[in-house]
Amino acid sequence: MAGLSAYSLLVVLIITSGVVIATEDNNHIIIKNNCEDKMGMPCVWEVFNSIFKTGSVTSKCCGELVVLGKVCHSALVQRTLESTNFQNLDRDTIIQKSLNAYSLLVVLFITSGVVIATKENNQIIIKNNCEAKMGMPCVWEVFNSIFKTGSVTSKCCGELVVLGKVCHSALVQRTLESTNFQNLDRDTIIQKNIDTWNNCLVMTHSPSPSA
Repeated sequence: MAGLSAYSLLVVLIITSGVVIATEDNNHIIIKNNCEDKMGMPCVWEVFNSIFKTGSVTSKCCGELVVLGKVCHSALVQRTLESTNFQNLDRDTIIQKSLNAYSLLVVLFITSGVVIATKENNQIIIKNNCEAKMGMPCVWEVFNSIFKTGSVTSKCCGELVVLGKVCHSALVQRTLESTNFQNLDRDTIIQKNIDTWNNCLVMTHSPSPSA
């Protein structure tokens, strides 16, 4: 499977707010992040049919969708809605179906472990510019929650979810490979990594009290 799309820090992903509103033109986002090459064609059609026609999304394709990322997913859906071939569709229905498809992957990955990177960690990090995706205050907050002690605020959870699980996992795994951290219990760190990611998914995808 291809690596994580190069996310832009557009907005905190709150599922009750609807599809991410792109701050750049959809075509620009898609081209910039190479969105159209992030999923295999069988899964592209599976997700497309689940949103624009009928059908469900398998766990395999949910996995590809989470690697694609919500920014790419939203930009592709919005660009499709802008096409003259799909302007007769009910936009609200399509956006709700898009949210439902993305929510499936949340359930899938809350119950799963760390994404196993298919490429060497440094290559993933460099290719996807992972180190520039979060502000330093949130980088340290997430780092401390995994390698030391502490919790992650909702703001930094939003940045972590936008960063994406593949970048997050590659950064944690690379840190574990550093000589400065080789004395740590790897299993404990991996579990704290999973817990931090899952807690942030729950926080950013749960309705607010006023919703």
